[in-house]
Amino acid sequence: MSQITNDESQEKHTEIILPASRKQRQAMDNPAFENSAEGDESGKKKVYTATDVPGPPGNTVRARKLTPKINTNYRTSQTDILPTLHEIPSVTDLTEMKESRHITNGSNLEHAEAGPPTLIQKGKASAASLRQLVRNMSRDVIPNIDNYRMTYQRQTGARPSLHELCSPTTPVVNEEVLLRDFSEVEVEEGGPKLPEDIAKDNVGGPVKFGWIEGVLIRNMMSIWGVMLFLRLSWVVAQAGIGETLVIIGISTFITLVTALSMSAISTNGEIGGGGTYFVMSRVLGPEFGGSIGIIFIIANAMDCALNTVGFAQTVLDMMKTYGGGMIIVDGGDNDIRIISVVAIFLICTVCGLGSYYETKMKNIMLLIMLISLSNFLAGSIMGPSDELEQAQGFIGYSMELLKENWNSNYFVTDGQMQNFISVFSVYFPACIGILAGANVSGDLKNPNSAIPKGTIWAIILCSIVYAGVAVICAVTVARQATGRVVDLANGTYLNCTSFTNGTNCKSGLNYDYQAMSLVSAFAPLNYLGCISATLSTALSDFVSCPALIEAMAADNLYPYWMMGFMGKGYGKSKQPLRAIAFTFLLSVAFILIAKLDMIALLISDFFLATFALMNFSTFHISLVKPIGWRPTFKYYNTWLSLLTGILSIVSMILVSLPIAMITIAVVLFFYLLVLYRKPEVNWGSSTQAQTYRAALNSIQQLVHIEEHVKNYRPQILVLTGLPNTRPALVDFAYLICKNNSLMVCGNVVEERLTFEMRSNLQQKAYRYLRFTNIKGFCSVVDNVNLHTGVEVLLGLSGVGKVKPNILMMGYKNNWATCDKKTLDEYVLTIHTGFEMNVGVAILRLQEGLDCSEILGDIDEVILNKSSEKTYESTSRPSFGRENSVISDSNLSETPTDISSSIRNSSISESAVESTVQEEGSRTVVLGVTKNKKSKKKQKQAITFRDPKGNELPKSLMNRVILFQKKQKKDTIDVWWLSDDGGLTLLLPVLINSRSNWSETKLRIFCTASGVQELEKEHKGMTVLLSKFRIDYSDLVIISYANAAPKSKTKEWFDSLIRPFRQSGEGNHIKERELETFQYRTDRYLRLRELLQDHSSDSNLVVMTLPILRKGDFSAPLYMAWLETLTANMPPFMLVRGNQTSVLTFYS
Repeated sequence: MSQITNDESQEKHTEIILPASRKQRQAMDNPAFENSAEGDESGKKKVYTATDVPGPPGNTVRARKLTPKINTNYRTSQTDILPTLHEIPSVTDLTEMKESRHITNGSNLEHAEAGPPTLIQKGKASAASLRQLVRNMSRDVIPNIDNYRMTYQRQTGARPSLHELCSPTTPVVNEEVLLRDFSEVEVEEGGPKLPEDIAKDNVGGPVKFGWIEGVLIRNMMSIWGVMLFLRLSWVVAQAGIGETLVIIGISTFITLVTALSMSAISTNGEIGGGGTYFVMSRVLGPEFGGSIGIIFIIANAMDCALNTVGFAQTVLDMMKTYGGGMIIVDGGDNDIRIISVVAIFLICTVCGLGSYYETKMKNIMLLIMLISLSNFLAGSIMGPSDELEQAQGFIGYSMELLKENWNSNYFVTDGQMQNFISVFSVYFPACIGILAGANVSGDLKNPNSAIPKGTIWAIILCSIVYAGVAVICAVTVARQATGRVVDLANGTYLNCTSFTNGTNCKSGLNYDYQAMSLVSAFAPLNYLGCISATLSTALSDFVSCPALIEAMAADNLYPYWMMGFMGKGYGKSKQPLRAIAFTFLLSVAFILIAKLDMIALLISDFFLATFALMNFSTFHISLVKPIGWRPTFKYYNTWLSLLTGILSIVSMILVSLPIAMITIAVVLFFYLLVLYRKPEVNWGSSTQAQTYRAALNSIQQLVHIEEHVKNYRPQILVLTGLPNTRPALVDFAYLICKNNSLMVCGNVVEERLTFEMRSNLQQKAYRYLRFTNIKGFCSVVDNVNLHTGVEVLLGLSGVGKVKPNILMMGYKNNWATCDKKTLDEYVLTIHTGFEMNVGVAILRLQEGLDCSEILGDIDEVILNKSSEKTYESTSRPSFGRENSVISDSNLSETPTDISSSIRNSSISESAVESTVQEEGSRTVVLGVTKNKKSKKKQKQAITFRDPKGNELPKSLMNRVILFQKKQKKDTIDVWWLSDDGGLTLLLPVLINSRSNWSETKLRIFCTASGVQELEKEHKGMTVLLSKFRIDYSDLVIISYANAAPKSKTKEWFDSLIRPFRQSGEGNHIKERELETFQYRTDRYLRLRELLQDHSSDSNLVVMTLPILRKGDFSAPLYMAWLETLTANMPPFMLVRGNQTSVLTFYS
């Protein structure tokens, strides 16, 4: 940005940025610019140079030449200045700059021919002129990774909008970037640093790990846990080496296919913190993702407790073996609990220091474990070192022993007879460590490549080790032995005798959980390896839980008291100490069980559920195939993922049906909780893609299905303008459409709207609908008059068979005082509905439907309420009055003014929360009427307020929420005067079926040709209504509808139309017109008298709308007829079907 400053000698110095040279511009336009830039001056020091060039008298121009800066995000030579210069300003542009005093006096033609570089070098351009030059540039920007990053559903980059690219007057969004001063920018020798180098220099930031240290080692240490050292030998004793290899194979198959599925998902985009939870929530959506996140937290805490109990059991065995039988309390479960609690406290302390120290400790433990396994292998080759080891069952490599241990030999353990499934449930927790690396994805440098590579290699290596250790145990150690040297001498050390309370054998694979220590060359080293394995796995699990809790708290899926408060970070590294403390307490709760096999049984079902849903998520997203599904990992199979998911569910049920039911219940509970809360998240899940695909397929199928009267649904286009300006009209239309059919709120705007204005109108409308729990759509048409806009809406709203078949509008209360054009537009709109072959309905309230003058704009309050529940809301631009002339003001007596509603939105939040409108024993809030004594949690809502923020009077509040309230026990009167296909009868029947209107009675009025036809008409209508299965209270047949109206009624009508019979400008009703339609006028006057006699006290009156023939009579006469029918009446709806049957008595 050019800066003009005065130095000590009062000389003006202008500092200007020079554009790139022609050679540089050609290089930037060249696709091979990346290679050329790196090859020419890759090793040179890149600095900015500045030279003094001649300028106007008294001025010195300092021009700085800029070298293109490499975009570190792409690692290629692309200019960092986003807008690129594609064209030189024309003579006209430079002339305009001169007229704007942007170019100093001189030869303008010379300056124009010189072009921008010459102007800049000669000092003829100022900051303003440079800004004008920027606006003459192309607004396009080069592709940049920041433009594709999304944070809370917002784009973080600065890509110009389409409006900015097309509009010549819109300011360039990045012009300040082009004009800024680069004097403080430093360029390092050898070019800019890569992201990896920057990460290394960022010492104070969190430490990131590669795939070996972050995933492979972490997974291996988690898989090589307590089961390897304390339970694998027992599994071999129970199942035999043959079935043990089958168990290992099934477990490896499940985990390997799950890893492939997880790899496919994890390489389909960037992975944030939370690992498994992040992957599954973004694929299956927040409902399933949140449920699995909770289950995974519990399962990790269980696994941490399992390995801590295994550590305690190993320490207790060492105390008994090398400590002379030393115990703490009882040498059993209580001692295990004490040691485990102390160990989990130390683990919690290490994790609180950060992932760096935890990872370094795991590296040391891995080295100890490798030494321990080598010690075990060496001991198996060396054989028994003394007679005691041989008496304990360690014989050495023996083919006879292999044959003996090949088959299964299930026996009772802890009072339970074992079988293949129970042994599998004990072994399976050995495989659950495959997610340890994925759970700390936030600590990985490149999770997309690290997770697949590290996880798959960990599964392969660990499965080989498990199979190898199982085979070595089977060919070197007997199933059972007495452990006494005396029995070895007489050859009976392998002969066990069973007693009532046990057996005389205490050694061998069946009874000695430390069989690996027996085989090892140096037993204490095996104990040390077991301690390292259990502690490392416990560390991994303990670290995973806070990371998951922190990620879930950030997503705000559950209430703050349940999850959110635990996500707070402390210190420079933002350690989630609350989450760590919660993990500690949860782990201690499972530690108190103190039974290794029981904890293993619980873990198996929880992790099998996780694996099942992970495989199902891969199957689902690969089956739906959304456009964004492009994983870089290709070695997965859709149907194999489905098979593995089914296998996991079957295994869950077989392992333990009660625990499987508990697991499913937990998933269902948290699924329903998220579904109820409806958090403000949009992750583009596969369920959304499936919903779209299913909806598209259904609509396409409907197109080819002929319409049938039994499946008729009233699909309404209701002309509301902004829905919050006519709440009663929206509520009334929704009474008909709720859970039945389509409702579209139409908004016709006479002025031309920009895209941003149109988008904001629609967003404002949808916010109101969502806040009031109204399921509908909104559509805006601009730059047209009312009847043309309605014609466009009827023609283009919806798709296929899902499109409006009824046009609903408000009655124009100010028809007698409005101008001729407005009145003609309104009547022509009614005729447009008939021309489009749809039903037309007109709703009238005596007070009017337009509430824009009595209600403040509640949109900002809705935004404030939403921001309390989700994230901070952004400011919404307002529209001036000149851009907000809503044509649907013709629908009511008062024009809608958006600007006034926005001005009136300054409602204090505290006032909103403190005041509610009461009516009797009910509390009336926006969109909801709930009993104050109800025990159910009140919906967070706001009350209606006047433009000044004051509480509305009761009369006005009743007008606004008229169709939300519970209706008193009265009647809905239906005046079915003409056979329009049954729509006049169907709509009140639907309204009567709603809970708020269920106590009202339906009365039906019809007309007969004469007295002699009265009985016949009554009988025929009774039969028809019974066949239609319509429940009504009274049927009234009126035979004198064609009688002459009273003189008083005629006088009233004459006074109504008198202004339109006077001479002058405006609408006129001609005498000839009155004479021609005198019969219809008298009929409507007579109907008015009948309406006042029968329906003046009804809750709602529904009558057939008089048909309108275009050009037959004037708009004032037609509106006078409608006024005659509806004036001074209860809520009144005039409706006319499209003469197509909507009711049938056939099954």
